[in-house]
Amino acid sequence: MSCKARILFVDDDIRVLAALRRSLHPQAARWEMEFQSSPEAAVETYRTWKPQVVVTDMKMPGMNGLQMVMAMRRIGDTARYIVLTGTADLRTAIDAINQAEIFRFFTKPCPSFLLVEGIEAALATPDPMPVPTADTFADTALDKLPVAILVVDADARVLFMNRLGGAFSAAGDGIIIGARKVCRAATPVETSHLHALIVSAIQTGDDGVMRLSRSDASPLSVAVTALEGGGSTPKAALYISDPDNHPIPNANEVMRLLELTHAEAKLAHAMARGLSLDEAAVEGGITVGTARGYLKQIFAKTGKARQAELVRLILSLPVALPNGSASKTK
Repeated sequence: MSCKARILFVDDDIRVLAALRRSLHPQAARWEMEFQSSPEAAVETYRTWKPQVVVTDMKMPGMNGLQMVMAMRRIGDTARYIVLTGTADLRTAIDAINQAEIFRFFTKPCPSFLLVEGIEAALATPDPMPVPTADTFADTALDKLPVAILVVDADARVLFMNRLGGAFSAAGDGIIIGARKVCRAATPVETSHLHALIVSAIQTGDDGVMRLSRSDASPLSVAVTALEGGGSTPKAALYISDPDNHPIPNANEVMRLLELTHAEAKLAHAMARGLSLDEAAVEGGITVGTARGYLKQIFAKTGKARQAELVRLILSLPVALPNGSASKTK
């Protein structure tokens, strides 16, 4: 048997598999790589081939990524699992961590060097990881995130928040939790806008972004998106970033990591800071029509279809720190 590490890639989109095959070709000298478009076939491959790392999509027809990983674990708990996902389903992420011990999450599209780093880290973890309790996972998976998360219903009532969300709320500046646990902004105008974005996300599925002004600091950036599979109560998630404490990748970093042009990266960076498309156009000295054209090109290159999805993607990118190290949102 070859001494190369065995890596199994699973995605129902053959175009994604083809892109992975091309981008990871330089690793062929040290990795054996198998690519499967069927999760059911991937389970059988796992049984006979015994890969050391499995890289999978989450949303697939028939058997989803979580179900596939659980089936593989019942065969034998010998692999590490990495998930590539384009979704923002909070419940799915928690279930995947609790039930399947996912080693690492990456947001699509994932730069190949980050995926290589993740696979190398998985290969360097030979012993089975201890299984924490669900409460411990909630602490480590959500409370360690550098982005505040608030889950709300259609009336903007807060149903859940992670630790950073609680810290922002306790500060009472930018995002405020008022009577009946209804979240609001610092001004009536911003509150009205925030509530409208929540309703729009839940009722129509349209994501949105805005800035939440603060009295003594830079505005918070918030992306609002509907949560799928939320049970009987429709829910939306607010992803809130503090640019003073969670640096956003600069335009040059966005350009390099997402393979955008300089003009496209400037626009994407402005929107990640919470500017609307019109505001970003004014800041960049271009017309709104030109900005819309750039945005279409950005969506085509990143595989995203909405501004909030693009903002989440940019917030998940590694950020170069002053000392030369990198901060990464896993």
